[in-house]
Amino acid sequence: MYPKYSVLFLAMMLAAVLCHASEPPHEPASHAAHAPPAEHDARGQAPAHAVRWQADEPLSRGMQRVRTATQALAHGAHGHLERAQIQAIAGQLEAAVQDMFTQCRLEPEPDAALHPLLARVLQASARLADGRFDPQAFAELEDVLARYPQLFEDATWSPPSDTSAASRSMPLRVSHSRSNSVSS
Repeated sequence: MYPKYSVLFLAMMLAAVLCHASEPPHEPASHAAHAPPAEHDARGQAPAHAVRWQADEPLSRGMQRVRTATQALAHGAHGHLERAQIQAIAGQLEAAVQDMFTQCRLEPEPDAALHPLLARVLQASARLADGRFDPQAFAELEDVLARYPQLFEDATWSPPSDTSAASRSMPLRVSHSRSNSVSS
């Protein structure tokens, strides 16, 4: 196993343990409540008729951070991001997920539906950590952002928009070696 994936796996396991450490002890038979519901597949997919869960404030804030980082990453599809910028975006994605893990207060069923989405964000972040734009990682992030409002009711989440169009209006800190001003 590659070292960065070992660290990723350990971080996810630690976060899951910490998230549920405050729960009272329970009988082994009740542990099934922590398993993903039968109507969800490994990618957090639920049928269209499923009831959405209420997002709490830490989840809402964290997913907004994932959205902002993904919108900034859209510039990479056009070669407009430097290696350091992509690495910074990867770090922002990982930090958003880690914050959601540490502030987890969801009930077991919505928590079980959320974790596959967060794992996908962490996987995308790991693929971007080397500073190269990865179209598959970007597509994965866009899919997570499209899936989130299907699973969670979040009053602060705006309707889906074209990530690429939205990101064009986002300011990025780009360092240029020459001045863009015109001298007279």
